Amino acid sequence: MTRASKLTLAVAACVLPLLGLPAFAQEDDEAVFDRTPRDCILASSIDQTDAIDDQNILFHMRDRGVFRNHLPRKCPGLERENRISYKLQGTRRLCSTDTITVLEESGFGVGGGLGAFRDGFTCRLGEFVPLSPEEVEELEQQEDEGRGGRRRRNTIETSEVELPNPEPSSDGEEPAAAESQPEDDDRD
Repeated sequence: MTRASKLTLAVAACVLPLLGLPAFAQEDDEAVFDRTPRDCILASSIDQTDAIDDQNILFHMRDRGVFRNHLPRKCPGLERENRISYKLQGTRRLCSTDTITVLEESGFGVGGGLGAFRDGFTCRLGEFVPLSPEEVEELEQQEDEGRGGRRRRNTIETSEVELPNPEPSSDGEEPAAAESQPEDDDRD
C-alpha cells in the first residue's frame, strides 16, 4: 500500500465517524459495505418485516441482508399493528412506487379465524436502503428502549404460495364454495 493510500485511509477513518457513517476497514481486496439505495427488492427474498415506527419498515431478507424503507409520509397504525400487505404490479419486485396496506385486527375472528384482519391505511413506499448488522442492532436497541425494555417480536414471516386451480365438476359447472353449516343446538 502506498503512503498516499495509507494517508487517505487514516483521514477516512477519522472523518467517517464524524459524519455518523460506519467506518469500514478497507484493504485492497476487502469489499466496502454498499449503502446505495435501491428502488426495488425481490419480493420472494423477503423473510420478514418489522415496523420501527409509523414511517420506517425494516425488510429482513432471506440472505440475512436488511433494508430500511423510509416512507415519504407517516402511515397511521403501522407501528401499532406491525402487519402489512402489498400487491405486486405485474413484476416479482416490490418497488418504491408501490404501496403497502396496514392490516388491522377486526373486532371478530381474532385468533386466526377468517376475517381476523381488515385493511387500514394504504401508504406509498420509499427507497430501500441497505443497513449494516451494527445499524440493525442499534435500531433494535432503540426500539427496545422505546418500549421500556419490552421487545415486541410479532413480525410476520412471508413466503410465496401458489393457489390451486379449482377443478370443474363432471357436469362442467364450476365447483361451489364449501359452506359450513352450524351444528344444530339442542337448547330450547
